[in-house]
Amino acid sequence: MFSMVFSHKEIAKPFLEAVLGIKIHELRDPEPEKTIEVSTVSKGVRYDVFVKETGPDGEILRSFDIELQMEDTKEIPKRTRYYQAMCDSETLNKGERYYNLKELYIIFICPEDIFGQSRAVYRFKSLEIDNPKIEMGDLCFKNFYIFSKYGEVAENAVREYLEYFATSRPISPETENIDRLVKWYQSDNETRKRYMTLQEEIDIAVDLERQRADEEKARADDAENRLIEAVDRADEEKARADGLQKRVDEEKSRADRYEKMLRELGKL
Repeated sequence: MFSMVFSHKEIAKPFLEAVLGIKIHELRDPEPEKTIEVSTVSKGVRYDVFVKETGPDGEILRSFDIELQMEDTKEIPKRTRYYQAMCDSETLNKGERYYNLKELYIIFICPEDIFGQSRAVYRFKSLEIDNPKIEMGDLCFKNFYIFSKYGEVAENAVREYLEYFATSRPISPETENIDRLVKWYQSDNETRKRYMTLQEEIDIAVDLERQRADEEKARADDAENRLIEAVDRADEEKARADGLQKRVDEEKSRADRYEKMLRELGKL
């Protein structure tokens, strides 16, 4: 539902301008559920909403990836890293200069504070560690908006959006437009079927990932058990070898004592 609603540029544009504090010249039609596959063996990505800003002459100025992430999968920061790589790989054609890379904003909207620092908004960019005043200048920005903490946001426009995500209650013209589209999509049978099909695909994908994870864990557990069994067998073999050596030592000691006795009796 989120991707379908925000695929309307009259929804996406004011949202991006509000949360990023920028002015957008023009948006190309946003691409909902945009998929990028670099190769058949590499992991692909499917963005919730991917959109590009164009200038007066149609040139690309900035790109935006907008994601609604309802579950903390404990890998979202690394996911943004991979999304950045996939966005950039699609942006440059073969032989193009890196100079042609434009600003990229990766935006995650989450219900809970995935960083655990009790903040409503996190904005990241690359800085020099020893002197944070020095920016790397790679033009990639990663922002996270925690909508359960909307009451702590000072900027009215940002707070209104986050409050809508948290409560589904529109309190501004912009969120009323979102709510109107949500209700329209909910009332449309074909859209509902499409949304349910997408949700089923997502559920299947999640189940497959969990199944693969369970299989990997089972294989790891099996390998660990085999290793434990091998160590146990080795310990048993060592114990048997030690017992055999002990018996050999005892037999040798008895033989030595018998030989000594025979010598003392003049038999040898």
